[in-house]
Amino acid sequence: MFTVPVLDIKSDPLDVLLAVVGYRLSMLADSDNEEFQQLLADRQVVIEIASEEADIARHFSFDNGQFEQKSGAAEKADLTIKFKDSMTGVKLLTKGSLPAFMTAVQEGKLSIEGDYSLMMWFNKLAKHIVPTIPEECEPYINKAKPYAYKAQQFAEHWVGVAKHKLGK
Repeated sequence: MFTVPVLDIKSDPLDVLLAVVGYRLSMLADSDNEEFQQLLADRQVVIEIASEEADIARHFSFDNGQFEQKSGAAEKADLTIKFKDSMTGVKLLTKGSLPAFMTAVQEGKLSIEGDYSLMMWFNKLAKHIVPTIPEECEPYINKAKPYAYKAQQFAEHWVGVAKHKLGK
């Protein structure tokens, strides 16, 4: 049985997203998904993902098939991905595009330190994070998409208003 560990999660959108990603990676590490297990085999890696402006950091530790996530900076990360701000991190991570990551590096929205080959490896892991949607659920999801889009536009508008009021 899968149990959810209690984690220090801030209300920052990047930290929430990373905590959810960590939960899913934990579930996959405990699963019998052979392809995922092969990706974890013989790996001892720590990946830290952070935001400069929000002072958010979370790190994922992979140790020969075992997985653990922790809030805060890692003592020693093999790869550190640091976003300029949390929303940039959320947008890039949910997009899931390596070329978008590289463009963000060139634009100064993202910095990467450590073993760049781990980006490719983590991208392979990330392909397993979003579970396959059962075919019978697709009509319901398609009905909900327009509402999710409207909610996103509403949220972006009010975040923009708040930033303007705060002078950011």
